[in-house]
Amino acid sequence: MPRLNELLGQPQPDTGAVPPEFAADAGPSPSTADPRSSQSDACPLCGGFGFVRQDVPADHPQFGRAVPCRCVETESRDVKLARLQHYSNLGPLTRLTFENLIRRGRSADPRDQQRFNRCVDDAEAFAQDPQGWRVLVGASGCGKTHIAAAVANRCLEHGIPALFVVVPDLLDHLRAAYKPDAEVSYDQLFEQVRSAPVLILDDLGTQSATPWAQEKLFQIINHRYNARLPTVITTNMALSKFDDRLRTRLGDPSLSQPHADLIATVHVLEERRPLEDLGVNMLQLPMVRKMTFESFDLADYRSPRDQQQREQAYRAALDFADNPDGWMVLFGGRAKDRMHLAAAIANRRHASGELPVFVQVTDFLDSLRRALSDDSSADYDKIKRTTRNCPFLILEDLEIGARSDWVRGELFQLLNPRCLGRLPTVITTPHNLTQLITDPGWERLARLLTDPQFCSEIVVGETPDIEQQPAKPARRSRSKAKTSLG
Repeated sequence: MPRLNELLGQPQPDTGAVPPEFAADAGPSPSTADPRSSQSDACPLCGGFGFVRQDVPADHPQFGRAVPCRCVETESRDVKLARLQHYSNLGPLTRLTFENLIRRGRSADPRDQQRFNRCVDDAEAFAQDPQGWRVLVGASGCGKTHIAAAVANRCLEHGIPALFVVVPDLLDHLRAAYKPDAEVSYDQLFEQVRSAPVLILDDLGTQSATPWAQEKLFQIINHRYNARLPTVITTNMALSKFDDRLRTRLGDPSLSQPHADLIATVHVLEERRPLEDLGVNMLQLPMVRKMTFESFDLADYRSPRDQQQREQAYRAALDFADNPDGWMVLFGGRAKDRMHLAAAIANRRHASGELPVFVQVTDFLDSLRRALSDDSSADYDKIKRTTRNCPFLILEDLEIGARSDWVRGELFQLLNPRCLGRLPTVITTPHNLTQLITDPGWERLARLLTDPQFCSEIVVGETPDIEQQPAKPARRSRSKAKTSLG
């Protein structure tokens, strides 16, 4: 692929009222760089670059956007495409199009295939009319770069200038631009990249994580966020792993929703689901996916005290979802409210590109028992290893009381490594921590959950009277008993 500073290296003349925009036909030499003309007869308005920036106020919808210069209006389609391809920095990636893209992706899992196909459909729509941002998250080799390059090539076919840059290469070019003998100045190169009409940043997160590199990337992404410039980003990292300043601009819906023309759509192209394959992870269940912060009914309270507790729990859960640090225990209140808030946290982390594990304690323990009874040590180890090491875990409905030593031992072996590794964890339980501490046999688990510097105890609301009263034996018909358990 040609060097980025060679493609964007021509100096930009100052034309006064209409400042030049992007070096659309820049190259290593006047004789080969411009498909239309030499530097000597370049357009006085754009300097032969083909695009200008309009002289409009900062709050104008066209501020920061490139528009074609008058000199390109009479170009032939082939000449225009050659000029745009030269500007795009695609090089050999011009071969990657939607036409030769395998629309189902490369995974054998039907769920991954459906997810990949939805991403391709959305990318095609974006290329037709670039608006907002698209963030493609997936493992190396899953097809992210092909989709991103196909977007760039489709934009070029429609006469829309798009610049494709690999993030580590971009940072190398910016470092080289500091040299006194550099063919293009640092300011020139930096401005052309951050203000490109459509920018594709490939492999974000694979660069050296130096403070200088992080700052340069933030400046580029922040400028495009503020100027509402269409952007496509590919990464093999979950968004939660990025610096907070980058993460909030890449996909935080609380920041992107106020701007109708800047919606950051995150596509996770391929997931690793060992627990789902074993029937343990509940996050993909339709009812659980509907349990979001937006669907939580704050008006469904029984008393002023219950209303206050539910609102406080909602705010605490929302803050934890956005800034997970330590552990959170949701207790008391109604079981449906505890589960809803826990699922809302999981869904919000999933929307940011993370793959949380959401398991009910009884299902988790039953899966371990089945794995042991089937003599399947591989499944037993996989379940334990995945839940113990996953970056975000939600344990639903931790019950105490008449539990066996085996149950308490398995739960301790799950939670103790997560405590030592400071891995974010959410636990729901009808009991408060005082009950847990005083219950015989739970002393080791209690020590993990009673550190106020690490674990937050959040009451979800007043416990309904029916849940506070001990169960009374009753003579019921078989059909009624089945109904009550359904």
